[in-house]
Amino acid sequence: MPTQQPRYTPAVLKEPANYGVLEQLAGTWVNYNPDNKTTGWGLHTTCLPSPGTNSETIPGKFHFLCQDYKEELTFTLVPGGVRNRGGANEQFSGAVKYEQSIHDLDGNLLHDENGMYLWLSTLYNHPADDESIMTDIGYPELSAGAGSDGPVYVPPYTVSRSGTIPHGSTVLLLGTDSEKKGKPEFPHGTATWDPNHLAISPSMGLAGTTADTPINLDEPAPPWAHDPSLAERDPSGNRTYTQRILADDHYPYSVRPDLRLRDAIQDQEIKSFVLIEMRTREAGGSEGGLLNTPFVERFARVTEMNLRMWIETVFENGKEVLQLQYEQIQYFEFQFGTDGGTTRWPHIQINTLRKKA
Repeated sequence: MPTQQPRYTPAVLKEPANYGVLEQLAGTWVNYNPDNKTTGWGLHTTCLPSPGTNSETIPGKFHFLCQDYKEELTFTLVPGGVRNRGGANEQFSGAVKYEQSIHDLDGNLLHDENGMYLWLSTLYNHPADDESIMTDIGYPELSAGAGSDGPVYVPPYTVSRSGTIPHGSTVLLLGTDSEKKGKPEFPHGTATWDPNHLAISPSMGLAGTTADTPINLDEPAPPWAHDPSLAERDPSGNRTYTQRILADDHYPYSVRPDLRLRDAIQDQEIKSFVLIEMRTREAGGSEGGLLNTPFVERFARVTEMNLRMWIETVFENGKEVLQLQYEQIQYFEFQFGTDGGTTRWPHIQINTLRKKA
């Protein structure tokens, strides 16, 4: 049975915008550090072309960054529903502008971004009437109500995000939301070695692991991660290639950043949360996408982005407090792997935020 859409009337134009779950985001969010020690609880991992590299010569393999950061993220509700006219289908989106500013712990700007989230709310059915026929055709040849029994569009998404950054990339993500009781679940033990959330992609060799030999990121890094002779003994091995990621002082977060999200909430009482999942690619359906300036496209093109965002209701000191966590994964592509395939380099950002008082 087709989905029944409410009928459009002029009264719809006077209704307040529907922002859905996005309305909870309104305001300015800043770092929340549950241990009260770390200045910047946000963290990013980034792989970049090292000096002297191109697709054929790789003097330094790649440059790896893993940094703590401080963040300010502001969401502003745009008044009024944004009307999209599609004939028999009408859409009114709730728009929420965002501005993001990220600095390292010394106050240097690392990232700046602005854009808009859209709540893709209920569509209306808008059949023709005598007035619309006269206005658009000029004479009443058709009967009122024509077109109202045609195909009904059922959007596969509830939310979208568009954003622009000064490096020269623009992104459009599409996704859905879901509300759940209790605390978000994150893995433990060998289940933490999930290529979908690691700073080491399969095309980077996964540090020489296989499906049967994962690394338990809840244990200390394997001894070879700190072996200075590894490069001499196995100069082309996958372990040598990714050794510095496991040897980083931020381990295990340098390997799987979202474990810091897990650890941030381990002692919290979370009553419920809204999970928003968005992506630029969707198999077999409508897609978002990425556009890059010519320089970025040539040397370190951004090809895909995935986002998980949790809006959490935390019970603390006898009251409920909103908390925002996110994991954002982008993939850069540069250089060729030993199999001739393009190497995918994850760029991951995570943070735990609360609204400014």
